[in-house]
Amino acid sequence: MPRHFLLISIILILLMENSWPTIINIPADYPTIQQGINASADGDTVLVQPGTYVENINFYGHNIVLGSLFLTTGDTSYIEQTVIDGDSTGRVVTFRKGEDRTAMLAGLTIINGKDKLAAGIYCLSSSPVIANNIIMNNRAYY
Repeated sequence: MPRHFLLISIILILLMENSWPTIINIPADYPTIQQGINASADGDTVLVQPGTYVENINFYGHNIVLGSLFLTTGDTSYIEQTVIDGDSTGRVVTFRKGEDRTAMLAGLTIINGKDKLAAGIYCLSSSPVIANNIIMNNRAYY
């Protein structure tokens, strides 16, 4: 009887440990937003500190929240202070692996995307929430 109790207890602890959402801070936990996304699991939040991040990011099917300190404070000045700059090297943000409404992009400025079909935010077969962002100076061309 005690062995069964111990085994059940260990299983429950492992299940509970893996079910809590995590807040991943950029750049404290990971230097880039994409590294934070890659390390995330569904339900996590990737919280980006003010600054300019020159990168192109892809959610890769992760149903996570990605945003600036606007998420935690409601202070709209963080939207302008937290920038993802695509450096004219492709789409800035991509959703294309079936992300659902639990995926969210909020409180960021998205700039300098350049791509054929979509430059700032590309969304295919996905339905994320995109709210309270500034999306500007992106160029789609044919």
